[in-house]
Amino acid sequence: MDASLNTQSKSCGLVMKDIEIFEDGSGGVCILEIHSAPFAASTRFFFDSPPLGAFVENLAALDRSLLGEAKLGQQFEDPHFMFRGNGRGQITVSGLLVDTTEHWQKLEFSFATDQTALGPFLAELRMVVDAAAT
Repeated sequence: MDASLNTQSKSCGLVMKDIEIFEDGSGGVCILEIHSAPFAASTRFFFDSPPLGAFVENLAALDRSLLGEAKLGQQFEDPHFMFRGNGRGQITVSGLLVDTTEHWQKLEFSFATDQTALGPFLAELRMVVDAAAT
């Protein structure tokens, strides 16, 4: 299953493709696509902290209050992405992607959107969490 954060700009966005939740509940993996002009990245993204369900609830709280943050990543590793609300409707999406295979690569990104982008993204993530629970 996929979840897409569609922003008001074609030059900025985030897509979690082929989201898989591990059967033991220890985390999950997806193909994470980031567009943050002028950069773009597509990488295998592992997450375990917090569990996806908790991330979805944190993001839902941010959507309701427009203040605070929701972060998804790994407990003991750098890669992550985060949504932060300023309380007035602006949402900053930022993160750090790291690839330590043959050639070490790192991309730190940040872009802005508003709260209207969160609802559809949340709905898609909830379908992933519900499907994993059955």
